[in-house]
Amino acid sequence: LESAIRMASNEVRHRARLEKEYAVVPPVLANEARLGQVFLNLLVNAAQAIPEGKSADHEIRIALSETDERVCLSVHDTGDGIAPNVLPYIFDPFFTTKPVGAGTGLGLWICHSIVRSFAGEILVESEHGRGTTFRVRLPSAPGESVVKSEATSPPNARDHAPE
Repeated sequence: LESAIRMASNEVRHRARLEKEYAVVPPVLANEARLGQVFLNLLVNAAQAIPEGKSADHEIRIALSETDERVCLSVHDTGDGIAPNVLPYIFDPFFTTKPVGAGTGLGLWICHSIVRSFAGEILVESEHGRGTTFRVRLPSAPGESVVKSEATSPPNARDHAPE
C-alpha cells in the first residue's frame, strides 16, 4: 500500500491532502504486486477526480480495516463524484469519461478483475458533486493477525502465489 502511495504522490500532492486511517489487519491471500496495481489505480483515479491547485480544500482518505473476516481498504476522494448515468458502466472494459488519448478505460476493469481473482469484491459509492468511495474487500488469510505499529504500514497482502 505504501509503495502505491509513493508512486501516486505526484498526482495527489497538487490536488488533495492525503489522510490515512490504518487498523491492524490480518494478511490476505493475494499477490502483493497485483494488489499494488489496484491501489495505485484507485489512488490516481481519486486524484484525477479533483481539480488541480486547491489541495488544501480537498482530501483523499485511505482506510484499512477488518470486518466479518474480511480486510477492507477504502479510498475516498472529495472530487466531483461519478454521474449516476455513468456509474453502472465504470467496471466495463474500455469505458472512460476521459478525453480521447487520455485514458484507455481499462483501469477499473483491471482492478475489478484482479480483486475478483482473489475472491474479493470492489464496491463504489458516489454522489455527483460530493466525491467517491471505492472499497476493496478481501477474505482474511487463515492464521494469526500480524501486528505492526502505526508508524509502519500494516500488512495488506502476502504473496501466496505458487512458485
